[in-house]
Amino acid sequence: MDYYALVGDMKQSRKAKNRSGLQELLLETLGEVNVKFSEFIVADLMVNAGDSFQGILHAKAPILAICDRIRFSLIGQCDIRLGLGFGQIQTRIDRKQSILADGPAFWEARKALDIVNELDYYDTHSIHLSIAAGQHHLWVQTLVNQVLVGQDLVVAKWKNTQLTLARQYLVHHGYGKISQTMLAKELGLTVQQVNTTIQAMGFLAYLDMKRNTEQTLIQVLGGSTT
Repeated sequence: MDYYALVGDMKQSRKAKNRSGLQELLLETLGEVNVKFSEFIVADLMVNAGDSFQGILHAKAPILAICDRIRFSLIGQCDIRLGLGFGQIQTRIDRKQSILADGPAFWEARKALDIVNELDYYDTHSIHLSIAAGQHHLWVQTLVNQVLVGQDLVVAKWKNTQLTLARQYLVHHGYGKISQTMLAKELGLTVQQVNTTIQAMGFLAYLDMKRNTEQTLIQVLGGSTT
């Protein structure tokens, strides 16, 4: 059976003024993801070094929403870079000890993270997908990665209130649809302010792209036994 291996790290966290606070926030975020997405977690997301983390997820997991939740939980304080590998796990899987697992999924995830670090598109690249021995899925890998690069370029242009809005939405609602009235109440803004911000940042298009890309991954890779 194939799984997603997710590996990530906090970019330049050693230069942060409050590094211990960042690590606590990362631990809290991973813990919340493990609970909220428990049905999709094969081995808990956990820190395997001061700045790095990893976990294993089912092929049908809402993997992009999970990645955005992690990234936007820390956005504004620290950038997160993520490598997604899809393939088999060759070792025994322990739900509480993902750091003991290994296999093609993790090899691809680490390769994907290296690509993010090397091909950073002017410091905007945050996530890459690599599929193990998946020549028949190569088109998915290529297409998804190009979409993700484009989405990262959009996010790189968001500032201040725009980032605050994106964080509130993606951390608490994922790619679900909520009313601007509800969002305005959560942010303490007027509906007009929320509407203006959403239009300026192209946020609805971002959500649609992420939602559709994720559904493509679930339909093509979900349940794959290749």
